[in-house]
Amino acid sequence: MTRIALAALGLAVLSGCASSPGGPMGGPGSPGGPQGPRPGLFVSPFGELFFSQPGDAWPVATWFSGADADSDGRVTFEEFAADGVRQFRTLDTRRDDRLTPDEITAYEADMAEARARLPGMEGGRRGPGRRLEGFGGDRNLSLAEPALQQSGRSGARQRAPTGPLAYGPIAAAGFFNYPQPVKAADLDTNQTVTSQEWAQATERWFMVLDADQDGALTLATLPRTPLQQMMDRGPR
Repeated sequence: MTRIALAALGLAVLSGCASSPGGPMGGPGSPGGPQGPRPGLFVSPFGELFFSQPGDAWPVATWFSGADADSDGRVTFEEFAADGVRQFRTLDTRRDDRLTPDEITAYEADMAEARARLPGMEGGRRGPGRRLEGFGGDRNLSLAEPALQQSGRSGARQRAPTGPLAYGPIAAAGFFNYPQPVKAADLDTNQTVTSQEWAQATERWFMVLDADQDGALTLATLPRTPLQQMMDRGPR
């Protein structure tokens, strides 16, 4: 798998990029209903959860600042990979270079807590069945639907949800719409994520995000997540 081939896939899926992804949440017409504006949530490519208060910069900026080790406004592949290693080590409480089901379950408890902080955001309706593809071979990666079959049956026929919250707020808060971001790196679907699988996923994710193939990510060129787009649009 070459960096050029992976980058070509990224060019096709980043049409949803917008300027100022770290700008204030919502602005005029920010959604809130009777409870007022909701906090922002961003899930990093490695599954780390970042919150912001209503009116603050969207929390993608917090993740980006932490990953940008030299604070030059660019996240290189080396910095991106280092951020991934840091998160892997945080989750790998046994320090055995793999994330086992109990460690993944502990992460899912954090996911549940994050969902609880976003009241009123349920998953979307399921529409007519269509085939969802995953990583590997010449399959296309998309920022609009999960790029990896977390059921472990690549190419299996499934009824695809629709809408910005179709796969739930955790999925909508990340770039790749993964309902369970950590499990997305489990390429052999054996319920364990090895450090090698994590490294392989890291390279793929960077290639998709590095749409201009210049070897670095910038905050301005990162795509807005489905959740941020929904928040910016406000209630309809």
